[in-house]
Amino acid sequence: MKNKLILFDWGNIVESHLTGYSCHKAWQDLFYECGYRGNDDIFKSISKYKLSSVQTNDEFERIFNQMAKDFNFNVSYKEFVKFYKKTFDKIDYYKDVADYEVSLKNKCYIGILSNLTIFDKERLDKQVNLSKYDYVFLSFELGYRKPDIKIYEYVQDKVPFKKEDILFIDDREDNILSAKKCGWNTLQTTGLELDKIKEVCEKFLNN
Repeated sequence: MKNKLILFDWGNIVESHLTGYSCHKAWQDLFYECGYRGNDDIFKSISKYKLSSVQTNDEFERIFNQMAKDFNFNVSYKEFVKFYKKTFDKIDYYKDVADYEVSLKNKCYIGILSNLTIFDKERLDKQVNLSKYDYVFLSFELGYRKPDIKIYEYVQDKVPFKKEDILFIDDREDNILSAKKCGWNTLQTTGLELDKIKEVCEKFLNN
């Protein structure tokens, strides 16, 4: 009988932030496509907009208008969305990690807990096939984003598992720390360390 849940982050666990065509590179290319010619680290610069907690297209467009002023964009919102999808579709991902996650369904329940924008879900589905997961918790759908403790509390309230029967895998220390505050088991790693992910998952399931 399955009685445990393993929750996976997506970015830098399945989708690459570090190797090949990464999420960081996609943001830089997107902003260049929109007319920005500065030298900022775009991935860091956009964090203040909290795009992954924006729940509606209208709200995203409002924030886009502010970004367009801040970064001197020369494109419309419609063009921005088109460029976003085209650029981000090129990001590499770790298929071996995605395949391993799904293979665990024979032993436990599996889920995704990730910070995504409203434009990312379609790409995520292409990479991992969301229908194969028992639980999918995405920040833009919930209105909370990691490491806000509220998103972890929401998940805990929605799943029928004790806190000690949940393992959460993420690449960011702040996200992991919030999960620990909820009493979850945790692993901080990246998709480049699949052997480590396998080892910790097997140990968690066998305890």
